[in-house]
Amino acid sequence: MSFPLDPAELHRRTVELHARDEALGRKVEARVTGIYGASGSMEHYRFDDSFDRDEQATHKIDWVHQDNLRAVRFLYRHLPRPVRFIIKKFVP
Repeated sequence: MSFPLDPAELHRRTVELHARDEALGRKVEARVTGIYGASGSMEHYRFDDSFDRDEQATHKIDWVHQDNLRAVRFLYRHLPRPVRFIIKKFVP
């Protein structure tokens, strides 16, 4: 695709793209509102209040990194990949 060198043509295409983008945005908003309803918006939800930094998911799995599990982690990491996948499938 070659770009037009004429600034008027470039401006016309840009305005056309903006109008198309706005139309698609309105269409998507109507579809989402139809699926989830008008109260399905998350605009008032504050993600920074979800949990404290100390309670993040990475903190919850810290028990895996305890020193007494080093040997277990070492053995697990050096098992063949198919065996690890089988273990992952059956161990919660």
